[in-house]
Amino acid sequence: MYSGYNLQGIMRRSTINTLHQFEKFGYYSQNIANANTHGYKAMRFDDVLDEQGYVSGAVRTNHAQGSFQLTQNPLDIGLKGPGYMPVTSVGGEIYYTRDGSFTLNKDGYLVTTTGDLVGGGIRIDATSVKTEIRPNGEVYTYKDPAGEGEYCGTIPLVQFANPEGLEEVGKNRYRATENSGEIVLIENHNRIAQYGIERSNVDIFASVDEIMRLNTSLLASTSLMKAVGDMYDKAINIRD
Repeated sequence: MYSGYNLQGIMRRSTINTLHQFEKFGYYSQNIANANTHGYKAMRFDDVLDEQGYVSGAVRTNHAQGSFQLTQNPLDIGLKGPGYMPVTSVGGEIYYTRDGSFTLNKDGYLVTTTGDLVGGGIRIDATSVKTEIRPNGEVYTYKDPAGEGEYCGTIPLVQFANPEGLEEVGKNRYRATENSGEIVLIENHNRIAQYGIERSNVDIFASVDEIMRLNTSLLASTSLMKAVGDMYDKAINIRD
């Protein structure tokens, strides 16, 4: 007789499946917590039930574009269509993000909210009165709004053969992996929009609904484990 159908097998399967539900609960909670994070991409957990009744799964990232929100900040940009902006951390690591809520560091360089350098280093002259970020990513500053702009650099845009292969490293950033495939620099594009940011693509209602379903499932699983545990204790007492 297959051992998975005895009390110990049922308890083991229920424990593993409950731990899996807790893990899934954490990812959907993370989505809700980042519903207002600029450029955040929602995560999901795909369930797989094997022939022995064990649930396993894989973490997936929804790379669909979020909605565009207008702002009054000339350093804010949003991406339209696929692609990621390379940024360099203080430690020299190369990451990729869609969060275009940029600021200037103490040296006048364009950085992310976490202090990562945008592109190869784009310095904005503090004496300029206007900053223009064009759809192709070129950055110009003006000392006279009616005069000619001074080129400061270009915000690069790249894409991956398999975006789902990117590894999330926290703070709304991703790292390239073997699974993400070839990195391609996007040239001659018009995907960057100034004075706006891309919002999170989290479906807050769907996430809350999933949390409620998981909560119900967890209550049922823990009740089953308690019932099986009581049966196991009674079986031991009968043998004694």
